Amino acid sequence: MELITWANTGVSNVAGELTMIIGLIMWVTTIPRIRRKAFEVFFYTHQLYFLFLFFYLLHVGINHFNLTLPGVYLFMIDRYLRFLQSRQNVRLLSARLLPCEAIELNFSKSRGFNHSTMSTIFVNVPGVSKLQWHPYTVTSNSNLEPECLSIVIKNEGSWTQKLYRTLSSPSLDRLAVSVEGPYGPSSVSFPRHAF
Repeated sequence: MELITWANTGVSNVAGELTMIIGLIMWVTTIPRIRRKAFEVFFYTHQLYFLFLFFYLLHVGINHFNLTLPGVYLFMIDRYLRFLQSRQNVRLLSARLLPCEAIELNFSKSRGFNHSTMSTIFVNVPGVSKLQWHPYTVTSNSNLEPECLSIVIKNEGSWTQKLYRTLSSPSLDRLAVSVEGPYGPSSVSFPRHAF
């Protein structure tokens, strides 16, 4: 009977059970097979983090929830800054359809902006889908191409196929693109930081 009681004071078991269910749903979608084949399922189930935190607060109470507030605060700042960055459109210099049905996109960037090869950039093409953001690896180098940032996209999923068809269209005049990032390289050369 304790499992289905919603206590007004102390620990609320129902809120804890809801937190556990939401956490399990988010965890299951991180399995590589699901995450790679159904990225949208992975992405949108992870938007349940707000409900997870809300029910966690109801479960443990404000005194214990205060321990998580620094992390929640930093996460909210990060989400806000990423939201501001992603609202800006970037200028697409060129889009090239490669023979292997891949797409090369070249974006303009300010000269002082440095990035490294293997950084990750999230790309949104509102003409294809307004909500979908896809991560890609940067293929250009700031030292060799100071005014350009390049990515290569394989034509695999439904989103990339629609992008390929859009770019193949002879009536396409201009393509709006938003980016978020780039974020650090996938691996760091630790020896260069040695004393």
